[in-house]
Amino acid sequence: MSDDVRGIRALPGWAATAAISALVAAPVLVLVASVLDPTVEVWARLWETRLPGMIRDTALLLLLVLAGSLGLGTGLAWLIAAHRFPGRTLLGWLLVVPLAVPGYVAGFVWLDTLSGPLGVRAVRSLWVGALALTLTLYPYVYLFARAAFRDVGTAALDAARTLGHGPWSTFGRVALPMARPAIAAGGALVAMEVLTDIGTVQLFNIGTLADGVLRVWFGTGDRQAAAELASTLLAAAVLLIASERLLRRGASYAAAGPQRPLAPRPLSGAPAVAALLAVGGVLAAAVGVPLVRLVAWVAGPGASARTAAGGLAHHLTSTVTVAGAAGAACLVLGTLLAVSARRRGTAGRALGRLASLGYAMPGPVVAVGTVITLAAVDRWVALPTGTVLVGSVAGVVFGLVVRYLAVGYLGVEAGLDRVPTETTDSARVLGAGPTRTLWTVQVPQARYAILAATALLTIDTLKELPITLLLRPFGVDTLAVWVWQATSESLWAQAALPSLAMVAVGMAAVGALLVALERGAEVVS
Repeated sequence: MSDDVRGIRALPGWAATAAISALVAAPVLVLVASVLDPTVEVWARLWETRLPGMIRDTALLLLLVLAGSLGLGTGLAWLIAAHRFPGRTLLGWLLVVPLAVPGYVAGFVWLDTLSGPLGVRAVRSLWVGALALTLTLYPYVYLFARAAFRDVGTAALDAARTLGHGPWSTFGRVALPMARPAIAAGGALVAMEVLTDIGTVQLFNIGTLADGVLRVWFGTGDRQAAAELASTLLAAAVLLIASERLLRRGASYAAAGPQRPLAPRPLSGAPAVAALLAVGGVLAAAVGVPLVRLVAWVAGPGASARTAAGGLAHHLTSTVTVAGAAGAACLVLGTLLAVSARRRGTAGRALGRLASLGYAMPGPVVAVGTVITLAAVDRWVALPTGTVLVGSVAGVVFGLVVRYLAVGYLGVEAGLDRVPTETTDSARVLGAGPTRTLWTVQVPQARYAILAATALLTIDTLKELPITLLLRPFGVDTLAVWVWQATSESLWAQAALPSLAMVAVGMAAVGALLVALERGAEVVS
């Protein structure tokens, strides 16, 4: 077959890859374009009012949660990876469960729990809000750090001990630097979650940039001002991404020859008890107390089984519809993008990374960019009579796909990268075409990576609040929106039932994630 014929046959694939990437990246690129032409009056008004305070609170909250999550996640990962004590295997996996508890759920539980002994004014502060977010976000760092410590091997640690380094010195001077790229990746995910949080910061009266976008959006209806304010979040996200890449630069390590896996050091007596208390204390604070309080509220007299919009079935249906459609779209488009990008080399992977931009952006940024994009489509594209994308379920799903496509794309890509080339080549030699090879060979062998991506998508879309809150049409109230509406009025008992439903579904997704990780799937960033 001539090169010209091959080029012509490759055109549909190139067109599909470019179309998916352009469509998903459009909201972020549109917002970037708006930043290039700022409105001086809007910025002057923002700077004269709350913008300096928003920047200060956002930076302080980010610093506190990052420090807490990095310290807690890395410390627990080293404890589980490098030591052996009773219950270590079970506790090691249970430490991932806090991913199922949204920050705003843990926030209102601890706000009510601590208000009795300490007083509402003392508890409703940036410091306690940072603690609530840390308890729900540290698993991102923990997962990355634990995988990195497991791959360190014993050779480097044995060499450090031979040179006279004790356990703490070996950890600080050998294991920690070798795990730095993975820890930085986990920290970047935590930082993005902090930047995008709305529910928790409102509970604790923390005036962050994300909260400011929401207040401008609903308070004044000025989309231009909201877009200008969202651009500061965009700048913060870009700065965080650059910092994470800088931490990774030059931090790759290759072992000379075969490596024995890290052998956990047995603990007994007081050290073993201390390890159990440390892990048990974190689990009790992150999962135990929230579950006990939620169950007590649901069983109590003040609980509410419905809102003006409907009962649990209505909100659960809305959640499953929106999150399910977005998750399925992310997996399908992610798979198509991953396969197409692999066939098109460096240029294809560049288009794949372009489509992943939304995952590096805070939710309010994606929401504002999505509204601008969909409004342009409504104005300039001839849609069926009565069809409007802004304020529709399709608009919400599109916003979620923009935000989370990277989870599906990178998860599938990681699974496909582990399929041996010889297996794919054998299928092609036996006469299987590219599509048949994909569905009969590559996808089955990448099934655990796809399962991990599905679980992460379920967790993310289930508890996602900013995009759903800003883009949802009238009558579409998800569980997250129910919780936000109840907690905005300090109605903790009324927020308990939807919170418990979210935690239950989230725990099922975490269980699927753990199965996938046990079977060899990787956490990707």
